[in-house]
Amino acid sequence: MARARRGLLVGAAVVVASLLALLVVLLTRPGGDTAADESKGNGRAPATDSHEQAQQVAAALEKLATNPSSLVAAGAQTEVKGRAAQGVPKGSKVTPEPATWAPDGAGGGVMTVTVTSPGRPTVSYAAVMVNEIGAWKVLATMKLPDERPTTATPTVVAP
Repeated sequence: MARARRGLLVGAAVVVASLLALLVVLLTRPGGDTAADESKGNGRAPATDSHEQAQQVAAALEKLATNPSSLVAAGAQTEVKGRAAQGVPKGSKVTPEPATWAPDGAGGGVMTVTVTSPGRPTVSYAAVMVNEIGAWKVLATMKLPDERPTTATPTVVAP
């Protein structure tokens, strides 16, 4: 019972941390009056830097297919406990989406990644990324809602 409670608390802590990271990303997203931001000393990095970061993050996320444990951030090691391969089993196809890269301005950010594993449905995640000593690592993931369009079933009315 205590073990289950501890697991729930750790899981809740990871979810809260992930949501906070996502909130930071959403609040610091580029947009609005860039000239006003720059005049306040809040100049943003040039787009080429963000694009370059997105490419580096995508390249790192592609390694999930071959060596998922190599991408676990130090802050997530105790939670993952060597089980990274369970989330990305051998034979999985990992497709990062660089266009979704949202840097947080503090050395990390969030990118959408889609994982297709043998015998499992395709799942998209928001991968919360951090840069540790020059290498991009996954701090947390959040499953994204399935965005497949739903089709209404026609109702036949008898005459």
